[in-house]
Amino acid sequence: MARWLVILAGGRGERFWPLSRMMHPKQFLTLMGNHSMIRTTRERVRSIIGPENTWVVTGKEYVEKVKTNLPDVPSSHILGEPVGRNTAPSITWAAASIYQRDRDAVILVLPSDHLIKYQKRFQKLADLALAASEERKGFYTFGILPTHAETGYGYIEHGAEVKQGILRVKRFVEKPPIEEAQLMVESGRFFWNSGMFAFRADEYLSAVERFIPDLFTGVNALMHDPYRTAGIFPELPQVSVDHGIMEKAQDVYVLPADIGWDDVGTFAALARHLPRNDEQNAARGHAIFVDSQNVTAITEGPVVSFIGVKDLFVVATKDAVLILSPDRSQDVRQVVQALKEGQHEHLL
Repeated sequence: MARWLVILAGGRGERFWPLSRMMHPKQFLTLMGNHSMIRTTRERVRSIIGPENTWVVTGKEYVEKVKTNLPDVPSSHILGEPVGRNTAPSITWAAASIYQRDRDAVILVLPSDHLIKYQKRFQKLADLALAASEERKGFYTFGILPTHAETGYGYIEHGAEVKQGILRVKRFVEKPPIEEAQLMVESGRFFWNSGMFAFRADEYLSAVERFIPDLFTGVNALMHDPYRTAGIFPELPQVSVDHGIMEKAQDVYVLPADIGWDDVGTFAALARHLPRNDEQNAARGHAIFVDSQNVTAITEGPVVSFIGVKDLFVVATKDAVLILSPDRSQDVRQVVQALKEGQHEHLL
């Protein structure tokens, strides 16, 4: 019974403009450490799953970038979607491709752009989830202990422990309003949903056939005629794996994961992980701070200097500068939309 890795790498990363561009989105950026986020994701589990058993689902236009970032992953294992249809179609396409080769496969699904500080802890948890998939079947996810009421994440309510380190899932809650999120955090019964999963390929595909039959039919057609991807894939139902499968399946479990996780979805999230000086200023690249406090500077070349300012994020590339308040990093997409409407696609 072999273990397989599926990396989801189809995001556009619009909230990281101007670092992230249409042809160079977030998963290919080196935001932390010395490697791109997608390569860091692949290396994170090398001790339990080799590159030869890795599959990547990405946008058709990013296939060559994946090959460059992950040269030891077989080219035939890189699936290029002609359009994005959310996570259930992506995972189903990969799971069906793996199942064709290995009827007993167990699969670990990881997004390509998450930060995990404690790698060895995560490796142990991933190994536990894969072993549980092999032994007792079911669907396994990784729950992050919430540190605050976050409205940008989904939540998982847990039930009783079924095995040491594994709890039953009672329900999923998708991105609640702030008041509900606060109550859930205070209750101690909820985790953040990390979007990482483990399961048997055959069990997952059976669940797709039961709960999303149109997707099952469409992916089967794709497997029989892979040259029709451009015609078949855009017609697949657009649904997340959480809504389509996990919320409906019976045997769903969560592993509490104290792994230093962050989905690094915004500049505010990235800023939390940058080292700061005594005045709480942080820089990636060359920045100068004079009488300034709580400033985050990210520059890809130009020296950025600050005098007598506080509470700012500044991101500079060779052709664009973004200046924003720390509490508005979710709104960077509005700048991207304005550039689209103003016919400034060359900046995207």
